[in-house]
Amino acid sequence: MNATALFDEPGPRTRRRHKIIEIVSGAAIVALAVWVVAALSAHGVFSVSAWSPFAQWGLWQLLGTGLVNNITAAAVAMILSMLVGYLLAFGLLSPNTVLRYSCQGFTAIFNSIPVLLLLFFTSLMLPSWGLQFSDFWFLVFALTLYSGAVIGDLIRAGVQALPHGQSEAATALGFSPTRTLQLVLLPQALRSMSPALVSQLVIIFKGTSLAYVLGGYVELLHSATLIGAYYSQSALQALSVAAVLFMLVNIGLAAMAKAIERREQRRYGLQSTSGDSSELMGLDPARRV
Repeated sequence: MNATALFDEPGPRTRRRHKIIEIVSGAAIVALAVWVVAALSAHGVFSVSAWSPFAQWGLWQLLGTGLVNNITAAAVAMILSMLVGYLLAFGLLSPNTVLRYSCQGFTAIFNSIPVLLLLFFTSLMLPSWGLQFSDFWFLVFALTLYSGAVIGDLIRAGVQALPHGQSEAATALGFSPTRTLQLVLLPQALRSMSPALVSQLVIIFKGTSLAYVLGGYVELLHSATLIGAYYSQSALQALSVAAVLFMLVNIGLAAMAKAIERREQRRYGLQSTSGDSSELMGLDPARRV
């Protein structure tokens, strides 16, 4: 099969111009990096005295405790977000008009409100209603409200992207609409949307740093600011270390999402013609309603 180009191949003059632009852009980036390093060095950022506090094991323990707290909050929020998103997907795909519009309203509202505002809402409004929780749960509730709405919309989009023959074949086999959604459509949608769901975990993990505004939950950013407050000459260094730790975790999660996406492409790229019918016909007829 011949591939059709969307534009003409660049000629020698255009390729030469592109090469010049690449060289100039690369030189500008290198010059900017050199200027930044020189400016930081002039302010003593790379001095031994500024980094000497990090020779103490206690500082790394404090940073490690903060990182573990971030990961814990992100994991709990992701589990609750998956549960909320799963239930929302049922509502968004429901033939019941009242239920569907209610879930659409919930999704539109909490998908549009910033997480920081939701965090202020949960930490200020819930105690006024007599619901006393720790800052950990205020953070988890805020992240769950936002990410649950996002995940519910992702699952809805994944279900609606499936071929219509899936639901028609399930109906022909005697499945009810609810069973069709539960046993046929949702498992495939979750599988196809798994890279996007892992990417949402990256967003949740970064959102855990917002707990800094509460002050009662010692996460990574809070740990870094505590170090900077005690060692004033190492404040920027502590924040830099925290940023690197955030980056390492997020890079790992992004790599996981890409690996899952490649695996799904290999698996279903080869089974695109027969996977649908074989999976559907493999369902246990005893589970029909």
